[in-house]
Amino acid sequence: MLSYYLFSLGCKVNSYENSAVGEELKLHGFSLAERPEDADVIVLNTCSVTLTADQKSRQHISHLRRANPKAILVVMGCYSQGHAEVALSLGADLVLGSSKRKHVFDLIDEYRHNPHPRADVKDSLRHEQYEELGCNAFTESARAYLKVQDGCDNFCSYCLIPTMRGNSRSRDPFEVVHEAKALVLDGYKEIIISGIHIGGYGKDLGDGNYRLPELLEKILAECPGLFRLRISSIEESEIDDRFLNVLKNHPNIANHLHIPLQSGSSSVLKRMKRKYDTTAFLQKLEMIRTIRPDIAITTDVIAGFPDESPEEWRETTSFCRLASFCEIHVFPFSSRPGTFASTLRDLDPQTKKERVRELLSLSKEMRAEYERRFFGKKMEVLYEDFDPKANLVYGHTSNYLLLAVPSTISKRGEIGKIIYGPNVAAD
Repeated sequence: MLSYYLFSLGCKVNSYENSAVGEELKLHGFSLAERPEDADVIVLNTCSVTLTADQKSRQHISHLRRANPKAILVVMGCYSQGHAEVALSLGADLVLGSSKRKHVFDLIDEYRHNPHPRADVKDSLRHEQYEELGCNAFTESARAYLKVQDGCDNFCSYCLIPTMRGNSRSRDPFEVVHEAKALVLDGYKEIIISGIHIGGYGKDLGDGNYRLPELLEKILAECPGLFRLRISSIEESEIDDRFLNVLKNHPNIANHLHIPLQSGSSSVLKRMKRKYDTTAFLQKLEMIRTIRPDIAITTDVIAGFPDESPEEWRETTSFCRLASFCEIHVFPFSSRPGTFASTLRDLDPQTKKERVRELLSLSKEMRAEYERRFFGKKMEVLYEDFDPKANLVYGHTSNYLLLAVPSTISKRGEIGKIIYGPNVAAD
């Protein structure tokens, strides 16, 4: 029996894809190895969202090659899509890029009979159909990710993902619902809808009228035993009346939305080629909170975008306070060759660091303020992990508060009701 080892960098979509590849290998008789040193096949899914992600991808290719020189090293994902020859030079045996992942077993089998390193990467992914991996991507948590979409058509001025991942393409609704049902039957209590740009779901299906809201309603209708459905991320421009109605009518949709902002300055947003200004963004937040007053709204912000003036940065920090985010994920600007932003004047690293530090401090303050709103309130938590040394079980509420509750046994997959506070105690 051959064995495999998986490692994924970057987003949850990468983790989902790796998990699906692992399930496919299991179906062909492979067993899971706990360490790369013990595997016959190693699968690395890479990331290229920033220069740091590129560097980590290269480091992991080299590290895994050194860890097991005899294993078949399969490298796929965004970094290898744009740097296939580099991946080969660092020790990869098979390089797949961001497509043909459903053929991993066949390619491995072919390589075993003809062991010559090769890259099987498409030059362009701008006219792709959704690649159905053909296998449920089960996880070991009480929560499971469900991929419904791939690629992106936004072409923000700082981003290479539309090139590395290809055009926006939607998964067949039948396949989505089929996998959702399988996950519920297997005992998963929460499903997280994921993709590269899930708000674009459906625009390439039929007449374009079957979009994300219709998909969410279909999943909920077909999976009455599902405790919670969570949306991983959605753009402001895709939050329309149909989406708001689904949010209003289905309380088992998690009380948390991640809506990327990227900048709180309308002039910077224009240079970023985003599809909104701060006024439109704030109006959308107000519409959401009219329906869900206690909803947790998290966001992404890029600190130190090219030519970002001190005044524009002050606009960003002021807007974040006004928007009352629950949490801000902060990223220093990373110039990507080939993007419009790379032609603009980059700021010095120290300025970026200072702005990152300032916004992280604000995020911590806003997170604490949001959490205090729920002190003393009874909340439902889905238990996900257990630490036997600390006698604690961990889980998330609907609004994505991470709780630690005393317990001498694992409660993974169970739903508890607790009184939330600084010292959490089971009810």
